[in-house]
Amino acid sequence: MPSKAIYTPAEAAAVRAQILDNAARAAAWLRSFDGDPMALLKAARFDTIGYDPLSGEPLNIVEQINQSFTILVSLRAVEQLFKMHPDAGGFRLALGTTAGRDIESIVPNLVAAETFAATRPDSNRKLAKDLARLNVDPARHRYVFFAAPGYGAGRQEKMGLPGIEVHAVNP
Repeated sequence: MPSKAIYTPAEAAAVRAQILDNAARAAAWLRSFDGDPMALLKAARFDTIGYDPLSGEPLNIVEQINQSFTILVSLRAVEQLFKMHPDAGGFRLALGTTAGRDIESIVPNLVAAETFAATRPDSNRKLAKDLARLNVDPARHRYVFFAAPGYGAGRQEKMGLPGIEVHAVNP
């Protein structure tokens, strides 16, 4: 699914429920595994024992984890953006490896946002790259939303640039 438009917070909640259902399916498989530890890690990395977070199609669990948390951060961002910009007409999410903004308002150039989940905001210079991308974006309101251990939900005042807010979210 390259992109998805979300017009209401209820639609975001429905997508979140899909992700949680597919996570529960993968967790059930993990709980039932009775092989040796390296066989478990090998299966998680290479076998299609997990599920695509949205479609439910078979996928390796490592990829399921990565995609799930990236999408969950985007959904949390959209929940906040609905409150901050009720005039945006909804939001279009770029999912997977789709090029362009991670989130943009349906109303052209009103809101643009980049999102990520990582062990640290500076991991692989992700925050710096997203700030640089947004720094040249023409949208009136620009944001980076991220999830990382040790960061409570809310605006991260010291991380942004002029005209670009950075917010941590709990996926």
